[in-house]
Amino acid sequence: MLNLMITDNIEITEIETKIIDAANKVFLKYGVDSATMGQISEEAGISRTSLNYYFRSKNHLVKKVLSELENKIVPAVSYLVNDENMPLIVKIESFVDEYIDHITKNPMVPSFIVWELTRDPNWIIQFLKHRDINFDKLTIQINNDIKTGKVISFNYEDLFVNILGLCAFPFVTKALLLEFFFEHKEEKLSLFMDSRKIEVKRILRNWLKPD
Repeated sequence: MLNLMITDNIEITEIETKIIDAANKVFLKYGVDSATMGQISEEAGISRTSLNYYFRSKNHLVKKVLSELENKIVPAVSYLVNDENMPLIVKIESFVDEYIDHITKNPMVPSFIVWELTRDPNWIIQFLKHRDINFDKLTIQINNDIKTGKVISFNYEDLFVNILGLCAFPFVTKALLLEFFFEHKEEKLSLFMDSRKIEVKRILRNWLKPD
């Protein structure tokens, strides 16, 4: 049985939503490491004291941003893994679309997670163990598709790494892409990410296709 835990959907206040939106803009502009609480409070139009009342530290705020992102992705993932009529490859391609669309709006998330996994992985692990998504139906579907020859035989961990690696790595290497390929033009990078969804799905489809 595959099992993945993700965060609970906790209702937030209007001011918290305003702060989170401001944090996203500041993180996107300056990066998580360089962004300051002062910049976030200024962007949100509130005092530093008010910001500290809701979020005691930048890490606390980043975790809330991650939580909100998870709460947007979880319903889509739950639907995909439990739909018994949707072909496996369609589920995978739909997840690729959902993931890239959401991360495009929060491009600092993959880099932050990679950094935290090398610095202090325990809280990330616990963060991902907070809500359960049952993968039993998907596991059965994968095994049946392998047995009937619809897809190649593969390990679950290979599927996990292939999907996240192909989807997330361009965001982690954003600075290099802008420097060496897109002349520091965000609009060119945005167009690349749109086309990237098509390329990732093509790669995964060809990987899973039986010889």
